[in-house]
Parts: sequence; structure tokens; C-alpha cells
Amino acid sequence: MIILDGININNHNMYLVEDRPPVPTAQQDTEQFVIRGRNGSLTKKYAYLDILYPLNLAIYDNVSFKPAFRKGKQVLFSAKKLAFEDEPEIFYKIKSVQIDIAENDVAEFGQFIANFVLAPFAYVQTDLITITQQTTLFNSGYESEPYIKAYVAGTGKIYIGNQIITITGVNGTIEIDSEMMNAYRNENGLITNLNNKMIGDFPILKSGNNVIKFDGDITKLEINPRWRWI
Repeated sequence: MIILDGININNHNMYLVEDRPPVPTAQQDTEQFVIRGRNGSLTKKYAYLDILYPLNLAIYDNVSFKPAFRKGKQVLFSAKKLAFEDEPEIFYKIKSVQIDIAENDVAEFGQFIANFVLAPFAYVQTDLITITQQTTLFNSGYESEPYIKAYVAGTGKIYIGNQIITITGVNGTIEIDSEMMNAYRNENGLITNLNNKMIGDFPILKSGNNVIKFDGDITKLEINPRWRWI
């Protein structure tokens, strides 16, 4: 069964028409080059594409369809995460939803197609990991784009494998969001842009072991690894 933002769709008087939902998988954007005289083609691989994910949903027949459909649409359009009942800790990020015209032949029954556009990856719910000394994080999935909060009283460097991020002239904290490609400080909802305090590329956590350490005036890191899979 489908779970939206942690709540089973049954609780919104909706259910999946199929016995089990299909499992989505992102496709990689590729380009083929044919070279005369060469056997086969050359393939260039790019990023992974969004997932187009249609679901055939219906409203329970013990409620009036139209009011339940209106409320259901509001739930679908506002949902941010999609998960499955048999693996609720894994979720997909919802980018948009479009709903086809609903079939409503009788007052107590109706069904419709909800067309989801999902981000390419399946994510696991992860918490902040506090790092005060050299630590190795193991990534069993696809390379991830972590969130890092560094506690700094001046200048220092963060090392993640062979990646080096230099923090300059920060007194307090700096938050590095590799997914958003942004460095900032959030103090009680007040956002301060700190991209000019960071030197280096936004880090990733590669598949396998990632050795993490820091030096200089950095005293602590808090990392949400945002583990993900294709």
C-alpha cells in the first residue's frame, strides 16, 4: 500500500486498485555515438532522469465519492514523500502530481489515475551523525549529497576521502547542503548566505568507505548522509 508523508492513503479514504504497486526505477540519460568503421556505438552517460509514476487509485465505496475525492486531491497535491507499506523507511521525493479525470459512474464509487513525478532516487530516513574525530562512513548505495553542519571558530578544512572543503573566517556554524549546492547559516529561521566562506566543491559520499576528518578551527561536524539508491 502507498504511504504519503508517513500516512497510509487508506486513512484518506483512498486505496490502490492494483494488488501491489509497481516498483519505480529511474532511467539514466544516455547518448549514443555511431562511428563509421567501429563495431557498435560509443555511449556517453549523463545524470538519472525523473521517474514518471502513474498510480490507479480509488475511493472507498462506504463514503460519498466527490467530497472524498476533493479531500484526496488536496492530500496528493501537497504530498512531499511517497513510500510503501512493506518498506516505510524508504521514500521517494515527490516533485509534482497530476490527476486525470475521475470515473464516477455511481455516487459511492470512483477511481482515477494520479501521475506522480518523482526525483530519481530512493532515500532512507537518516538522522544527524555527530563527528568529533576521524570517522569512516560506509555508503552501501549510490553516491549521496549530504548535509553538513560545521562548528567553527575561524578557519579550517573538512576532508571527505580526497575531497577538501576549506571554511574561512566563520565564527559559529556553517551549513553545507550538497543537494541544494548552498552554504549558509540558519539561526531561528534567519538565513545568512555563507557561500563566500566555503572553498571547494560541494562534497559527495561515494559508494563504499568515506573517511571524514577535519582540522584547524573546526571542532565538530554534524552530518546527515542522506543515503540513497537507484
